[in-house]
Amino acid sequence: MLIVGSGAQGAVMAYYLGRSDAIDEVVCADVSLSRAQAAKRAARSKKVRAVALDAGRSTALARALRETDMVVNSALPRFNLPLTRAALAAGVHYQDLAADYARIRAQLALSKAYARKGQIGLLQCGGSPGVTNVLAREGVEALDTVDAIRLRLISKLEARTPVALWSAAVALEDMEEPPAVFRDGKVVRVAPFSEEEVFDFPEPFGPQPVLQHMHEEPITFGMFLGKGLRYVDLKMGGHHVYQMKAAMSLGLLGRKPVEAGGTSVVPRDLLVALSPPAMTPAEVPRLLARGDVIDATGCHVVQIEGTKGATRRMLRYIALGPSLREVQSWIPGATNMSYKVGVSAAILVEMLARGQVSPAGVYPPELLDDDTRAIFLERLRSNHITWELREAT
Repeated sequence: MLIVGSGAQGAVMAYYLGRSDAIDEVVCADVSLSRAQAAKRAARSKKVRAVALDAGRSTALARALRETDMVVNSALPRFNLPLTRAALAAGVHYQDLAADYARIRAQLALSKAYARKGQIGLLQCGGSPGVTNVLAREGVEALDTVDAIRLRLISKLEARTPVALWSAAVALEDMEEPPAVFRDGKVVRVAPFSEEEVFDFPEPFGPQPVLQHMHEEPITFGMFLGKGLRYVDLKMGGHHVYQMKAAMSLGLLGRKPVEAGGTSVVPRDLLVALSPPAMTPAEVPRLLARGDVIDATGCHVVQIEGTKGATRRMLRYIALGPSLREVQSWIPGATNMSYKVGVSAAILVEMLARGQVSPAGVYPPELLDDDTRAIFLERLRSNHITWELREAT
């Protein structure tokens, strides 16, 4: 199988799949050969090899797809649609980790063509989106009617020096996008960092403020989860969210040049340049050993509100990934985020290789069938990504 993009998530997938008896070979591909080689070294498996590949060059991509059974886009979401089309033409399965929001429907439009050829295209298969989609479907299936689904995400990073779990450029793209909310049968956009509330997360987080954040779930849940669903939103909390909110309020996300000391500067470019780069797999153990990074952890909550019979019900599915320190025992150099995203995605790759994923077509994880979801959720737990259901009042 071919992993396009050899960053943090791609490296975790390579490590996991390099140890799977369902996978014969893992190819780490990246526009940067050195990055692909770093992922190969981190994988520590003879089944993993590295190649240079520019996913924007259709001829090179088609040639690479002729030598594989499945391709995963672990690079930027803008490659999703061309990779989905290229995989269809090559007759191979496809998977990605996050959406190119403007082109979700164009990917889904390929579903019938995939199904006719017996191919599977799994969209948005990380932690959130990904695990959250499957948990939401579990909750919908447990109720007779569903009014609302509310997703609440929180993360915590303790460090003595500035560090980052994501690249600043990618984080900014995500944060400045007007969040999608599914309301009364249609998707609307709201202001970034708006509609603040305090949400009661499980320990060790407790009550935390959260803000509207752009994500895929309100878009696809509104398309595919029925039973009277009228509202879906996603709010996120944590230090990085409020840092970005402050940066936006100061104009530091602006793309127009401003004059500063006789020099023309683009505020957004300056912010990216001054932000710490994302920790690499090689750096994580050193930063932990020196005490520069203490630990990091996160939590996803999927709250489904509706009825069962004549009774109002509120179901909370809580997904707690392992901490940054804990994951070093299983995949050295991973972060808590890259572990949750990469392992969740790799589990589905492994299941697909074993013929455990259905139906055929192109779709997000909430449309996986009952047996597939059950296997996936069991495999999450066996890989230290725990989840539980709590009835809320």
